[in-house]
Amino acid sequence: MKLMKLTIAVLLVSFISVYAQNYSYNYDEMTQEQYNAELEKWKSRLATAEQGISDEDARIASLKAELESLNQEIDATWNEIYATASSDKAGNDTYVSDLNKLKSDVNSFLGMSPEDIYSRMNELDDFAAKVEELKKNDLSTLTANEKLLGQIESLINQAREKGKTAVPPSYTVTRGDYLWKIAAKEDIYGDAYAWMRIYTSNSDQIKDPNLIFPDQVLTIPRVVGPNEYLVQKGENLSMIAGYSNVYGSSFKWQKLFESNKGTISDPNVIYPYQLLKIER
Repeated sequence: MKLMKLTIAVLLVSFISVYAQNYSYNYDEMTQEQYNAELEKWKSRLATAEQGISDEDARIASLKAELESLNQEIDATWNEIYATASSDKAGNDTYVSDLNKLKSDVNSFLGMSPEDIYSRMNELDDFAAKVEELKKNDLSTLTANEKLLGQIESLINQAREKGKTAVPPSYTVTRGDYLWKIAAKEDIYGDAYAWMRIYTSNSDQIKDPNLIFPDQVLTIPRVVGPNEYLVQKGENLSMIAGYSNVYGSSFKWQKLFESNKGTISDPNVIYPYQLLKIER
């Protein structure tokens, strides 16, 4: 309102200034009657301007009252909407905050490299599970929240597609190849001892690591996929089972053994570069 008054005052001063420039007077030659007549004209114009300001103040006050009434109606309507979802404004604000937090987390995940996403695909499953849990809340039916949930699901799907671009490359076996030789190639692992990784990554088609055949297409993983673990030197099943990203309990080593019986014949003997499956 102060800004409105200031604007009108500036316009009034400008008007008087312009008007005065167009109607200059030589007061030395004016009679008293002429001076009084001009003074009355200016008083009349000033009164009209002040009345205009007063009218604008009244109009602004009326609009404010209408706006306040409208806001009250909007608040009442929203309270009715929240009530249908067995909640209130505070509850919805908390729910929206949770949605935005999850959206931010998924966005950050999407910003990672395809290889990192591929190796942490199980985290995308966790994000998807959170979305399903949030959908159980009646507040999810509100249009704005429904739209936000859709955006989060879209980001999760984008991350999955990005992770797929890191699918392990393949190698076609040629005559005279064997796993040790393939692993030692510079464009594969550059380490002959990594033959175990090729073997365990292709256990579905290699039953005997000493027998591979020409034209056999082998997967050559570059990253450790979700629910997988690459054995390091000096590790054993009990140690690996105890890791927090595996089972978090060394007593579950037998579960690890049962999941990898195809490539582990003796639970006391595992090798570096061996790829283990982690069944949840």
